[in-house]
Amino acid sequence: MRIRRTWGAVAALAVLVLSGCAQGGAGDSSATGGTIEVAVAQTCAAASSPDCVEINGEHVRVADGDFETVGLKSVSAADAQSGNAVELELTPDGAAVLTASSTAASKAGDDARLAIKVGDRLVSAVKVMEPSTDDHVTIALPSGVTVQEFTEQVRHS
Repeated sequence: MRIRRTWGAVAALAVLVLSGCAQGGAGDSSATGGTIEVAVAQTCAAASSPDCVEINGEHVRVADGDFETVGLKSVSAADAQSGNAVELELTPDGAAVLTASSTAASKAGDDARLAIKVGDRLVSAVKVMEPSTDDHVTIALPSGVTVQEFTEQVRHS
């Protein structure tokens, strides 16, 4: 199942993770292997707790210990129509983790978000309307994060 996400405002999504062309520049825009991390988060008021952080204009509460690892077979630039986005191919275990996390987020209420982290960087917190059950997902990247930067972070995860 493919997930589309715009970064300007939080929008209800068909599922999880997350559209022109890949960002230009030197370097490889694909990676084999690596990981991302996902966690079910709740929205929160700014500065309400140390775990309440801003991501793309919305505040969510998520602790580092809440994240689970999603294994990747590969990551590459999404097609030109998807914008600044990456295509992820998940390992079987990674797909199972994403399915479980997106199911939990979809059942956790209107204030629940699925937070996505690469390395130490929180890159997304999206509302999940229905669980992801696919081993391929598209993640729209926030402005200021290039496909090359994202894939480099994945490569070193």
